[in-house]
Amino acid sequence: MDETVLQTREESPSAPDGARFRVTHVRGEHADKPPVVYLPGMFTGRNFWLSSRSVGLAAYLAHHGFPGLVVERRRTGCGGRPGLEDHLTQDLPLVQALVERTWKQPAFWMGHSFGGVLAARAAAGNPDQSRILGLVLFAAQFEVGKRGLHPPVSWLTSLVSHRLGRFPARRLGLGPVDEPPEAMDDAIRQVTEGRRKPDIRESLHRITVPVLAISGLGDKVDPTAGCERLVAHFASKDKRFIRAGRKTGFLQDYDHPGIVVSKPAQQEIWPLVLDWLVHRIPAS
Repeated sequence: MDETVLQTREESPSAPDGARFRVTHVRGEHADKPPVVYLPGMFTGRNFWLSSRSVGLAAYLAHHGFPGLVVERRRTGCGGRPGLEDHLTQDLPLVQALVERTWKQPAFWMGHSFGGVLAARAAAGNPDQSRILGLVLFAAQFEVGKRGLHPPVSWLTSLVSHRLGRFPARRLGLGPVDEPPEAMDDAIRQVTEGRRKPDIRESLHRITVPVLAISGLGDKVDPTAGCERLVAHFASKDKRFIRAGRKTGFLQDYDHPGIVVSKPAQQEIWPLVLDWLVHRIPAS
């Protein structure tokens, strides 16, 4: 397979509230398999899945026949409220429709960190689970840790975000993308209400699609215990949880971004994901 051939194309769909967000189509030379929808976590964007040099998990899977859509969240000045909840309720249904219009078939949905939580919540809110082939979740959870998004530290997080007009993730070394205050407010609400109220947790019981969840044993941002809790809420019968670290036979104890973007992940995590996807392609 010629891995130099990769086609990308960007578009900016308009949501019902008038907001726009960016999606990137990615396609290899032989797009003969189902599509994949990629959702980045907080403080990251398209480059997490597909770099400017066309390197990343999205490119790797595209070269193996899986075309995809890399979805970016709303940003300040998008024309609507740039929050996580707005992205979930307004934008992701448009992505679902775009998938079906483009490929005439359902897609696998893949997310990292809060992108994985949003992918799970989107699946839980879909009354027709046949429209989703499966979920691949990396370091996704909201019930353990996350001191910056839980009181009392979350009060400071919110204050700083609104005072500056953004959360300074780049300055704090948390990631390459600063988040809008609205996104930080929604992240705080998702963590606090997700723990104190049963609504989000109970909604996840509606998920019945196949699930692959991978957690790094060196992840201090989203610990393995929380990732296990997230998947435990699902009703899926085909459910696999992987603890990626030295004690489980992996090259290293993967940290939060490294579970996807590191060199060792390219060697052993990416092929594992590819194999899981291939074995869950519906029979024609």
